[in-house]
Amino acid sequence: MPRAEWPGVRVLLVGTGAYPIPPAGYGAIERILAEYAQALEVAGHGVRILNEAYGPGSTAEYRFASHLRRLMRTDGFDVVHASTPVVGNRLARLGWNYVYTSHSRHWFWRVSWRHRWGLWLERRAVRRSAATIAVTPELEAVMRQSVKPLPPIVRTIPYGIDPTRWTADWARRDGRSALGVGLVLPLKGWELAAAGLRGTGIRLRIAGPSPDAEYARRVRAAGDLVELLGEVPEERLRDLYASSDFLVHPSQGEVLPRAVLEAMASGLPVLGSAAIGSLVAGNGAGWASPAGAGPEQVSSFIRARAEELARDSTLRRTMGDAAQNEVRTRYAWSRVVAEHLEVYRQVSSRPA
Repeated sequence: MPRAEWPGVRVLLVGTGAYPIPPAGYGAIERILAEYAQALEVAGHGVRILNEAYGPGSTAEYRFASHLRRLMRTDGFDVVHASTPVVGNRLARLGWNYVYTSHSRHWFWRVSWRHRWGLWLERRAVRRSAATIAVTPELEAVMRQSVKPLPPIVRTIPYGIDPTRWTADWARRDGRSALGVGLVLPLKGWELAAAGLRGTGIRLRIAGPSPDAEYARRVRAAGDLVELLGEVPEERLRDLYASSDFLVHPSQGEVLPRAVLEAMASGLPVLGSAAIGSLVAGNGAGWASPAGAGPEQVSSFIRARAEELARDSTLRRTMGDAAQNEVRTRYAWSRVVAEHLEVYRQVSSRPA
C-alpha cells in the first residue's frame, strides 16, 4: 500500500532471517510477527514485514542482517521494530532508530559459550534501541538489573494470541491425556514430565521436532506411556490441544512460551516449572513448581498435580475456564496493539 494511503502509524516489522513469515511449520517468532502484523492492520495501521528466509541454523540471522543496507534503502515508516539481536545491532550500525522486542531465553538460561554470546548480543541490542519491550515482567527486571545504560523507554508488553483459533472439546477429555508442545531437547525437561507421569496411567504426547535422537530415547525411557509425535500440522496441533486434559511444560528456561498461551486458549490447565510461574500465578489457570526446585522435585510436583487433575473433572473445567479468560483479557491482540502504539508514538519522528 502506498505511503499516502496508510492510516495511523506506519510500522516496519523486521523479521528473523530463519523462516518465512508466516512460517509453514516451526517458527514461533515468525508466527507471532505474522499475527501481530495482521492485528495492526485490523486496528487501522500500516505495516510491512521485511524478511528473507535462509532456513534454520545459527547463521541465518547473520546472513539476513548482512543484506539490511540494501533492503532498507527506502523510507516511509514511522517506526522500525526488530525482534532478534543480530538484526537490532545491524540496524543500529546502519543508523536506524528501532524498537526492540527480546524473546530470548538467554537472559535466564546459559550453559555454553553460544548462549553467553547470545546474551551479549541481546544486551547490546537493548542498549542501542530507541525503546525496548520485554514480554514478561521478569524479563524487564533482568534487563533493568543487567543492562547499563538502558534505553529511554523500557516496557513490559506480552505478545498476543487469537483465542478464536483454539477450542476445548470437553466431551473428549477423560483426565488421562497430558500434552507437551515444543522442541524435544534437554532444555525443555521432557524427561521430568515423563518420569513424573510414569505409573499414573496418564498418557504423555509431545508434539515438536526431535533433533536429538539420544535425548528422545531418554524421554521415552523415563516414562511408560510416552508418544513423541514429531512436528505436526497446525490443524493436528489444534486437535491435540482440544482433546487433551492438561499441558505439561517443565522447561528449564523460558520467556513467554507460545505453547502455554495456546494451551490456555484451548482451556487446558498448565503444569510446569518455575519458568512459567508468572503465566499462571494468581489466575487459577495452572500450577508452577517452586523456584529452585531440583529435577526430582519438579517430577514429583508434576505427578501430584496431574493425579489431582485426573481424578477431578470439575477442577479441570474450572481451571480451563480460568485459562481461557486470562488469554481473552491479558493476551488479546487488541490490547497488545494498543500498548505497543503508546511506545511507537513516543519514538516516532512523525508529529502526533
